[in-house]
Amino acid sequence: MEKNGSNYYQIGELANLLELSPRTIRYYEEIGLLNSIKRVEGGKRIYTDKDSQRLKFITRLKHLGLTLSEMLELEDIYQIHRTNKKVLPRLLELLDGHAAKIEERINSLNKLKADILNYQDKIRQKLNLDEELRKGEDTHERSGDHQRRPHSHR
Repeated sequence: MEKNGSNYYQIGELANLLELSPRTIRYYEEIGLLNSIKRVEGGKRIYTDKDSQRLKFITRLKHLGLTLSEMLELEDIYQIHRTNKKVLPRLLELLDGHAAKIEERINSLNKLKADILNYQDKIRQKLNLDEELRKGEDTHERSGDHQRRPHSHR
């Protein structure tokens, strides 16, 4: 719905628009990540474009790996200073930390991959060796059988 040039959404409309559940939106409200909610007669929540932008930002931060407690920390900083000039440096620190953890995880996964490939090679070598041994035994047995046969065509 539009009122005074601004868009207003009911919770279901906003949830569909942002591909979130109404429960998630209410939860973000409950924990303090979304706190500018307006209510109309009957106590129904209505949301603005600003709320929509805020939820998109929360979703983006979640996608980037920030925890809800880290997001709440950023919200607290904003509430105290009322400017992003204090929030953004802290956000950069948090993102640097997450990027470092990802780099550690990538290194760990690369090491694991190398271990797996190495172990696969050892298994393949063992299988090839076993196969060669079996072929050798089969050849030896066949040549032994051939020599033991009575010569009936002489």
